[in-house]
Amino acid sequence: MRNKLNFTSRRQVLAGLSATAGALALPACVNSSEEKKHYDTIIIGAGLAGLHASRLLEEEGAELLILESNNRVGGRIFTMDDVPSSPDAGGMEIGQMYARARSTVNDLNIQLAPFPTSPRGMTINIDDHSTTMSNWGDWEYNPLPESIKKTPPFALMRSVTPTPNPLVELDSWLEKEAQQHDLPLSDYLKNIGDSPLIRDMIDISLQGDKLENISILGELRKGRIGQFERSNGPSEMVVGGASRLPEAMAKSLKSSIFFGKKVTRIERNGNKSIVTCEDGSEYSANHVICTLPYAVLKNISIKPELPELQRRAVNEIPYLPATVFYFTSSEPFWEEDGLPPTMWTNSTIERVFALASIDKPVAVFWGLINGNNAIAFDKLSRAAQENLIISEMERIRPACRGKLSLHKIHSWTASPHSRGAWAYWKPGQITNFSKVYHAPHKNIHFAGEHTSTFAAGIEGAFESGERAAFEVLGI
Repeated sequence: MRNKLNFTSRRQVLAGLSATAGALALPACVNSSEEKKHYDTIIIGAGLAGLHASRLLEEEGAELLILESNNRVGGRIFTMDDVPSSPDAGGMEIGQMYARARSTVNDLNIQLAPFPTSPRGMTINIDDHSTTMSNWGDWEYNPLPESIKKTPPFALMRSVTPTPNPLVELDSWLEKEAQQHDLPLSDYLKNIGDSPLIRDMIDISLQGDKLENISILGELRKGRIGQFERSNGPSEMVVGGASRLPEAMAKSLKSSIFFGKKVTRIERNGNKSIVTCEDGSEYSANHVICTLPYAVLKNISIKPELPELQRRAVNEIPYLPATVFYFTSSEPFWEEDGLPPTMWTNSTIERVFALASIDKPVAVFWGLINGNNAIAFDKLSRAAQENLIISEMERIRPACRGKLSLHKIHSWTASPHSRGAWAYWKPGQITNFSKVYHAPHKNIHFAGEHTSTFAAGIEGAFESGERAAFEVLGI
């Protein structure tokens, strides 16, 4: 493979101050019957990280093979094309400072647009009583103590975190000084008062299973990235759905993507690695880029084994349990009951967002269940899940009775390709694993949003794919 890339500062590139992407007008990817036995690099996972790494390596002349366990590209980018208005179930936002993602979007002539505007406001529902966000502070059923009574329930966790954010740079979370914040989020409840009521409210939108298992430093990192993005303008969406981006990336590749290939083993043999799939097929390569979520990777045998600390990182870094669901309404029930269609509730369905389309202010409803409620929900039969969603909606919003059509339920946790929505950090894990969480192991390189440093979401996936490609190229 030739090496022609020449960057003056690898750190600047990874920080998003510059980006590279190459587009080729090439046929769509398909499973090939002409399977080679050896490649320059095998990419495991055809999500954004794997596809971006593939495009960069192909530009340098590499012979690649991409192995994907699913029957589609995109990973946790997943447009629900069988649901009205084709909403997205995973990553959907392209921030103004997503340098790598935007470079690829431009190269592939993908159209971006502002997100359509949904009706303003939010309904807050607690124990069968409902109000609007604007009336929350003075609402007779508001159970919060006087000192935080005007704080909406979904903003309570932000009230817990230190203000202003002590992280100055996007990678400050990895500095030794930041480790003083690598503590349980529950430790900071003293700022607003620790009580079962407040904990239950925070749990509704909690990005983990419980407060004791979430690092405040991890939350500060997300907050710092969010500040950076918001300060540069509103995010945009991919016209037609976010899946159009990985689909176009895959189509631009010369390399084959083999679908339905669940990797079970990666074994080093001399200077090469042998990748074995569940169906018994084997492929070898000089390098392997593994983009699988750690929740999936931990079930793959790697020989020689990862160093102990890195093995612990793979086995112990958790993934958010999350289930999404979609329904439509035959009539605007929110006009009948006079409440905003978007809703936060302490019911088991947690949060319901009204999504707009180009021609409809409310085109479809997107429900999101996180954490322990998602785990409990996944244990129900599909019929019981469907009944629960509709019955809870009709109980909370009687005006919708007989008007709802449930279209789809998708559990990121139950999916064998993801085993969760995204990675988060437990207390102490950033301190313990910051040196190894994306370190290469021999000729195996790791990518995916869970291994990013400067960005999150879609751009985090691109950043990690770029880093892994640079490692292969020796940059």
